[in-house]
This record gives sequence, structure tokens and C-alpha cells, in this order.
Amino acid sequence: MQLEHLILLAMWMFGFLGLILFIPSKDRRRGFFAFLMFQAIIWLCDMPSFQFGLLSAPVREFPKATDLAVTINYFFYPVLFSIFYVHKSVKSSLYSRFTYFLVWTSTITLFDIVLERYIDLLEYGLLPWYGMWIYIGFLFYVSQVCCNWFFKDKALFQTEQRWGAK
Repeated sequence: MQLEHLILLAMWMFGFLGLILFIPSKDRRRGFFAFLMFQAIIWLCDMPSFQFGLLSAPVREFPKATDLAVTINYFFYPVLFSIFYVHKSVKSSLYSRFTYFLVWTSTITLFDIVLERYIDLLEYGLLPWYGMWIYIGFLFYVSQVCCNWFFKDKALFQTEQRWGAK
């Protein structure tokens, strides 16, 4: 087995462990929704970026079906975003929220740069490393705004009926 396939397998294992260990059971619904929201946003953004040569994936899971890196973009990064979203603190100061956001996006970008430089899972075409940092920050920000908008109305998640319930 190639090193790249072992790394993809490790991403699947660490992703499942991350979902189980780092998302509390009371926040699983929020985490799963954040996972799906990030998948939807990254799908809309990755299709053009891979099509126009900004990014490429030399080693892929489905080489004849798609040019996209399925494990990285549609499983591992959404898991990281769901962990980020569940553990973010709404009541903290703006500075600490911004720092939390920058640490997460910078760490993921650093991981992405290591994948690009030393392993053949990703290649930056026309996109430099700081462009990838902006891209990941954009994905996190848009996904966070969409999740915050969805979870704004708490009445949607009440379990008891309001009409005629005693």
C-alpha cells in the first residue's frame, strides 16, 4: 500500500474518533448539521477550484469518477469544522473568538501545506499557500454563518407539542 493510501486511511480513523471523542453527545445534532453544512459549502467551492486548476489531487479514491479529493474535502475537513463549531464559545470576547478562528484555520492550512509539499494527496496549481489560508477561512466563515443562522430559532427544536398539549 502506498503512503498516501495509509494517510487517507488514518484520516478516516481519526475523523471517526474525532466525531466520537470530541463532540459531546448533547451536541451531536449540532455537530452533524455543521458537518453537512461544511460539506455542502466545500462542494460548491471545490468543483470550480479543481476544474480551473487552482487545486489538484494526484492520488484520489475514485480516479475515474472525479478529480476531487473525497476523503480530505468531504470527510476530514467537515469533521474538523464540526468539532470547531461545537466547541466555539459564543459568550467570549470578539478577540478570543477571532483568535480561536485564526488558530483553527491556520492549523488546517499548515496541515494542508504539509500534504501538498511532502505527500501527493494535494497539489496547489495557481493557488499559493496564503490563498489556501484565505480559502479555508472563507469556507469556515460561510459555514459558521449558515449554521448560526439555522440554529438561531430555538423553537424549531422543542420536543413537546404546543397545540393542545397539557
